[in-house]
This record gives sequence, structure tokens and C-alpha cells, in this order.
Amino acid sequence: MFSQLETLLISFIHTIPLEAFVFIASIVEEIIAPIPSPTVMIISGSFAEVQGRTVLALIPLALIGAVGKTCGGLVVYFIADKLEHFLMGTFGKFFHVSHEDVQKLGDKLGNGVRDYFLLTFLRALPIMPSVVVSAGSGILKIPLRLFIVTTFLGTIIRDGIYLYTGYIGLQIFKDMLEGTSKIETFIEVVIAIVVIIFLLYRRYAQK
Repeated sequence: MFSQLETLLISFIHTIPLEAFVFIASIVEEIIAPIPSPTVMIISGSFAEVQGRTVLALIPLALIGAVGKTCGGLVVYFIADKLEHFLMGTFGKFFHVSHEDVQKLGDKLGNGVRDYFLLTFLRALPIMPSVVVSAGSGILKIPLRLFIVTTFLGTIIRDGIYLYTGYIGLQIFKDMLEGTSKIETFIEVVIAIVVIIFLLYRRYAQK
């Protein structure tokens, strides 16, 4: 099911502007967690290279992706926030954890620069599932400002890595093809020269 959604989502890259695709896809892949986030940005980076865009053109794409990811993250944040009330009310007593305990823990975050650096770092890590950070932030009820700022900044770095990977990866592939073509041409020229020399040798040897 999710693979079909991923295929459907990626298919839109051929029908809408790349900027619109990056924005919409970033929202969708954040909310529908099983869709791998690297897929969207790596393909977008490759498509940017196909369109003949420069490396600098990846910067606005990363910014647009960060805006989309932040919007999608806010949806996950608020769902997790509401879900926390249900979980704590239903199962909290079994673990001796109350809604107030979670609230107090969340209140301790967002009061210093260190929290901004920490959450931005987590967001920027390619190996860290983004939806886990969004859901955890909602459950802990970290301040919205902290969530929005760190999601936006961290995603710029993360998406930038994926976009550049797709962009440079396609360039390397094209360079390899071009290099292979040059090697083939060189071999063909060498073979042609050898054949000509051989034929000339036989002709003059028979005289």
C-alpha cells in the first residue's frame, strides 16, 4: 500500500513544477511516515540536474522542502499532543506517569540555546526518522517556537544533503557514461589504425 503511495507521489514530479513537488511531497512524506524521506529529495536533486539547474538552485529547493516538512511536522505534533492525553489517561497509571509529569518534562525544554542546537542536530541527522522527532515533540509538548525553528533549520541541512546526493549522483553517472563513450571511441580508433596498418603491411609484403 505504502509503496503504491510512494510511486504515485513520485509520479507527480513529471506533471507539476519541481518546487511544487518538493513542497507537497515534503508534507506528505512527513505525515505518512512509511514513505522514505530520502527518496523524495534524492529524486528531486536528480531531476534538478536533468533540468540543467546549477548546484546553487538546490538551496531554494531545500528551503521549500523545509517549509513543507515543518507544515507536515506540525500536523504530527498536534496529533501526538492529543494522543498523549489519551495514552496518559488510559495507561499512565500503570507506569506511574501522569499527564502533569509529561508536561513538566516538556517545560524543561526550550529554555536555552542548547535545546535549539540539540533538536536542530536531531533534525539534520539523515539516519534519524523525522516523524519520531515530530511525534516526540508533540508528546512532550515542547514549545511551538522551539519545534518550528529547529524543524525548519535542521530540515534545510538534511534536505540539502539528500538533494546534493541526487544531483551529484546523476552527474557522476553521466560523467561515467561520457567517459565510457570516450574510451569506446578511443578503442575504435586504435582498432581502425591497427587494421589499416595490417592491410597496408599485407599489401606491400606481397609485392
